[in-house]
Amino acid sequence: MPRLGLRISVFGILVVVRLMAFSESPRISPLQTIELLHKALREADAVAVGSLLHQEYRGISLQGPPENRQIYVETRTKAIADVAGLKPGAWNVRILKASTRIDPNGMAHVWARYVFYLNGQPSHCGYESYSLYRSGDGWKVVSLADTDNPLNGKSVVEICPTH
Repeated sequence: MPRLGLRISVFGILVVVRLMAFSESPRISPLQTIELLHKALREADAVAVGSLLHQEYRGISLQGPPENRQIYVETRTKAIADVAGLKPGAWNVRILKASTRIDPNGMAHVWARYVFYLNGQPSHCGYESYSLYRSGDGWKVVSLADTDNPLNGKSVVEICPTH
């Protein structure tokens, strides 16, 4: 009889451990994942950024004034290194409006209108497009594409109107 009790207890412990391991991250939505990414940027937490980016992450940003747009490409390694070099509060991304589309098979897209603050001052605005894939430990950001439009003292409404 004690053997049966031991089997049940070990089985019960394994079930609880497995549920605990997968209960947190998979329940976080794609938008919450992006919000955690923005929080990690704000806190200059390179480890947290690394935990949210897929190993094959790429970022693409269309930057500069309309007459001289440039495309900037970022690797995962560069993104993490940039954040590691920040002081907390130096970067702050504020989402003004967002929408999410989720494929039940594990892909999601987050589209967001945002304002970027540099050292507490509004710097630029635009739209962000995130592609995410669900893995065993939650949603991972695979790619970011954004427009980076300098405010140069103008309002967000003037530079990045809603569409």
